[in-house]
Amino acid sequence: MNARDFAGILCGIFLAVFAGWCLIAGFGALGIAGHYTIYPAPDSNAVAVYSRGITLDVPLPSSPAIVPQYRVAAVLQDAGGNGTGSGVRTQIPSVEDAPALAGKALEPYGGLPADAVLEKSDRVFGYEYDTKTGTAIKQYPQYTQVMYRQYVNGSLVMPSQVSVALGENGTLLDYSKDWYVLEPAGEIPVLSAEEALEKLKKQDLFIPLQCCITDRTITQVQFGYYITVHSPYIREEKPVDTCTPVWVFYGIKPGTGTGAFPLYINATRG
Repeated sequence: MNARDFAGILCGIFLAVFAGWCLIAGFGALGIAGHYTIYPAPDSNAVAVYSRGITLDVPLPSSPAIVPQYRVAAVLQDAGGNGTGSGVRTQIPSVEDAPALAGKALEPYGGLPADAVLEKSDRVFGYEYDTKTGTAIKQYPQYTQVMYRQYVNGSLVMPSQVSVALGENGTLLDYSKDWYVLEPAGEIPVLSAEEALEKLKKQDLFIPLQCCITDRTITQVQFGYYITVHSPYIREEKPVDTCTPVWVFYGIKPGTGTGAFPLYINATRG
């Protein structure tokens, strides 16, 4: 190969590379190259809603500097029913009659715990929707739910609850119980609600989340105790069930349409 032939080959390669580059640049300018995607500008109202931080919408409750401490003496867990809570029924108990019917339905399971406090009684319905308009055109009775919660020294015990689903004539459809026997264990100093709020703003949560907790409007603040139950499937040096004082901040994320989500802050001082 002489010098003239070699120079011709180099010139051809250069022209081919230059043409390819121009072609890619032209496609990119037209917005049809795979690496060039043009997105619409975000809605200004949506940006304003989701760029907020923690907003307190209720007054912070007061609390003593020292509260009773408790130890977990026993964990009571149970479940029952026929597992047909999602079925369609001709009639379900009223919210007024359901608590008494729930107590009777639980007699074979040892009845309600002595310290159970009625939390709510609601009728639950299934719906038939118009697929064109997306509106409900008919509702079907499914069950009446009765829920009880546990309190100690006037403070909520979490996640303790008894949940009962009743069908026709008070038939027990589903039942679950997570309850704790607590014993006094002295006293413990705790943070004020104001101090707990500062920990919340720093995202110092007792139960960490997988995402950030900004853009929350706090609609309720409550003091209570959170029970951490040791799992027999997790190997620990000192397996023990613990009772931790906590502040609970119930937060709603604006624009999502979802209910308040509990955010727990360890209230133990020190």
